[in-house]
Amino acid sequence: MTLLFETNVLWSTDYELTQKNEYDHMAAQFSGIPPIHDHQGDLRLTDGNILIEGDVDLIINLSDIEQLYRGFDEFYRPNFIKNLGLFCQPVRIKYTERFSIHTIYLIAGYNFLGCTNGKALFNMLQKMLS
Repeated sequence: MTLLFETNVLWSTDYELTQKNEYDHMAAQFSGIPPIHDHQGDLRLTDGNILIEGDVDLIINLSDIEQLYRGFDEFYRPNFIKNLGLFCQPVRIKYTERFSIHTIYLIAGYNFLGCTNGKALFNMLQKMLS
């Protein structure tokens, strides 16, 4: 497999995001606090997989991806990120594994100025999946 893209990543599942409370929402608006997330690690995109290595390891086959979206929705809302997501938007991936659909939200390339690699990751995946 050929390595195509690599970045740090903060991520959560849709289920984990439903467990967040008002304190979590408010805390995300302060300087120095990263966007709401449950896991972190390093993401590697190859010609066949998305590999995440960190506190939880995850492998997603590109052929299992059902939907790709960049932006906010009912699970990952703008108030989960400082400045209401002005400089950072999550990448949502819905994929099938063992006959069930899973949803993850990725904050790619986070630094204290925003998410430097989110748009690039989304564009690369979109091109590969089309």
